[in-house]
Amino acid sequence: MNLNRWIERAPMQVARAGCATGVLGGKLIAAGGTYWRDGKKFWCADVDIFDPAANRWEPTAPMPQPHGDAPAAVLGDTCYVFGGGADGLPSHSVVAYQAGNWSVRPEMALPAPRRSSIVAVLDQTFYLLGGIAGTWTDFASITPTFWSYTSGRGWQSLPSLPGVTRFNTAVGAVGGRIIVAGGCSASGGQVQNLDDIFAYEPKTQTWALVGKLPVPSRGATGLADGDRLIYFGGYTDKFEATIWSIDPVSGQVEAAGQLPCGLADTRFLRTGSSVYGLTGENGIKMRFPGTIEASLA
Repeated sequence: MNLNRWIERAPMQVARAGCATGVLGGKLIAAGGTYWRDGKKFWCADVDIFDPAANRWEPTAPMPQPHGDAPAAVLGDTCYVFGGGADGLPSHSVVAYQAGNWSVRPEMALPAPRRSSIVAVLDQTFYLLGGIAGTWTDFASITPTFWSYTSGRGWQSLPSLPGVTRFNTAVGAVGGRIIVAGGCSASGGQVQNLDDIFAYEPKTQTWALVGKLPVPSRGATGLADGDRLIYFGGYTDKFEATIWSIDPVSGQVEAAGQLPCGLADTRFLRTGSSVYGLTGENGIKMRFPGTIEASLA
């Protein structure tokens, strides 16, 4: 693993954040998202695919409507996008991208509308945590809900994450458990970063506090790598470039590398022995235009 050496790859044509992302057939997909122009926030329906072998982004079928702030997860040959929305209330819909086409999956509709949730896949089951029930600025509507979806069983309510209600956390499936790290709470209109690391055990449906981050932060991305969760960037009182490696068994957290610049809400995806960083924020009301690659070998 060498997460100190990053290579610049071809940039996206339209830089944005809040995208739904995944890996399909060794290629990276970035769907929807938001960007700022002349002080105004816009949502888009653009969908782009990055081919690492060709070092090229190409457009593909757009989303059914402008969309952002929705988590995505890949299962089989399909990328599923959960909830999200635009400048208004969120959706409860789940849409799926497969073989170049989008479709609505009514059988997978969320129990309630959500945006800015996080999702992980473990043993053919989707786990969807938290999110905002209102508009993208309505932090008072942050929810503690924790749901699972398995084909044939539908959505099931699970025990909520202990402690304060939070969002903008990092998540990954490691060692048969769901690991959740960092994030923030919002009380009285004040956002407070968090440093907790929790593990959820599906067999017993229980949560456990397994460690603490060195610095409270939000907006990082988690990526499972063997028996560890890699925690990329995030926001403290600045956009962070440090990469942490979390051992959810011992609770130990070690520095694992540095990003080329401070990034939050940037998606980090693995294909083969490489990890790619794309989309996200590199400043207030700024969007990261680059695509970066490092080796996990």
